[in-house]
Amino acid sequence: MAINVPLSREFDYLPPADAPPPAPGARVLVQFGPRRQIGVVMSHATGSGVPEDKLRRCLEVLDEEPVLGDDELRLVRFTSDYYHHPVGEVVAAAMPALLRQGKALHPVVETISITDIGESADIETLSKRAPKQAELLEVLRDAGGIEASSLTEVLPNWRRVARSLLDKGMIRRIELRAAEFDETLAPEPVPGPTLNDDQQKAVATLRSGGAFGAFLIEGVTGSGKTEVYLQRMQDIIERGRQVLVLVPEIGLTPQLVARLRQRLGIEPALLHSALTDIERLSAWRAARSGAARLVVGTRSAVFVPLANPGLIIVDEEHDQSFKQQEGLRYSARDLAIVRAKQLDIPVVLGTATPTLEMLQHCRD
Repeated sequence: MAINVPLSREFDYLPPADAPPPAPGARVLVQFGPRRQIGVVMSHATGSGVPEDKLRRCLEVLDEEPVLGDDELRLVRFTSDYYHHPVGEVVAAAMPALLRQGKALHPVVETISITDIGESADIETLSKRAPKQAELLEVLRDAGGIEASSLTEVLPNWRRVARSLLDKGMIRRIELRAAEFDETLAPEPVPGPTLNDDQQKAVATLRSGGAFGAFLIEGVTGSGKTEVYLQRMQDIIERGRQVLVLVPEIGLTPQLVARLRQRLGIEPALLHSALTDIERLSAWRAARSGAARLVVGTRSAVFVPLANPGLIIVDEEHDQSFKQQEGLRYSARDLAIVRAKQLDIPVVLGTATPTLEMLQHCRD
């Protein structure tokens, strides 16, 4: 079992006394020293170097089905071994923050909204005797319904104030299951331009192999690399398989995403640091379930689970942003190649200025 601690080893635990052993990839709550920690089951052992009477039992199994599948666990193990980094921290890097905190895969979102009674309340009078209540009502009047997490950012101590307003019927609290990802929100696709000879040759080469292969596309900005990507992506998506696109920076995402939506006619699931925890978990869940056939993200998206992977694309493979420089140090480009090989699917690397190692690999 891997726990998010800076130790390069796994720890043995017994399953809960009243439940079957949790499957590899499932999260469990365990006692780790004086604290309770979230762990991930990595495998089932037939024995342990620790005497059985010294082994602790898992306190609780958090998942009925694994949140990380065999493919993701294999990538986690490779990353830990190759980069000599504690396996628990690699597991943590492979999961959204809410899952690391022990939240449900399908979380309930708490929303606070104002009622008709609250709308008709005299804010000016209320502010004289209960200014904090008046402030909360004003925020809700302006926002309508607002998620509790967002409300905390605006009014950190709103919960103490909310009790009185709830009792008076001025506000209501609603718990709803987080919205599921819908890839049909994109507009109808627009046909692309006619490919030139070089682009046609590149597309033909990509189409020539369906299993693992690493392909480098070199071309200056504006030379049509993205059009080559799009042709191959469309092939994969039309077969019902998933495409993972890695981009180096968040700033490059909007322009690329707009083009993908326009040409492919499907909404991509996005994974980058500018998202809220709920948004990131929603996209991660959609990739894991296969609801999102197109996933676009920055370097950490290399770990995202894919239900039916068909292609990985690394745009601007030379960019240093693909290298994580703190904590777990890794190259997302290199892990993308490793992952494609493990999954036996092609990986396409695009760049205007290929790295020296990529050029050497092409010559070998």
